[in-house]
Amino acid sequence: MIKAGKIHKQVAIDILSECFESNKTVNYIIKQDSRRKERIRDLIDYSFDACINCGQTYFTDDFSGVIICSMSDDKLPILEEALLTAQFVLKVTGIEGIGKALKREQYIQQFHPDESEFLYIWFIGLKKTEQGKGVGSQLLQEIINKSNEQKVPVYVETSSERILNFYKKFGFEVYHVADEEVFGYKLYFLRRFPDTNT
Repeated sequence: MIKAGKIHKQVAIDILSECFESNKTVNYIIKQDSRRKERIRDLIDYSFDACINCGQTYFTDDFSGVIICSMSDDKLPILEEALLTAQFVLKVTGIEGIGKALKREQYIQQFHPDESEFLYIWFIGLKKTEQGKGVGSQLLQEIINKSNEQKVPVYVETSSERILNFYKKFGFEVYHVADEEVFGYKLYFLRRFPDTNT
């Protein structure tokens, strides 16, 4: 695994924007207009910038896969966060879509721990040519190893039943499901606690 740096941002955007083009959650957040595909790239751009200084973003050795994570207590400086938020509104949701994005964020936050620290997976993806070859497993295992080392749980959400089953194979449990009435699609909340024997 290679720890991501700022110079790797475009590679991450290329991989993840292709992976998440038809993702229900991504398409719920972004403004649906003629710039939809560009807005997906802007969302990945925002996520990469929000997480890169946390030191939990990794590529496979051949840059065919990437995982973007952060620690729950990692916060950006106020001005940097304000700038990123403004870019998010202008480039991703549009002014009229910020309410939906805030609704989703507030809903998710109520099911995350308030007091204890945790690792959070924003995105995991790989080039389509590498799917089914264990690349995604390598990336997820890297984060599980970090979870075990730091003695913190890992949290993630997914709207894909295929990805849901992928996480379950690694010991993740579903602890909440947002029914279709909430966002227009089912959203599965998963977590994995660190191994006690490490």
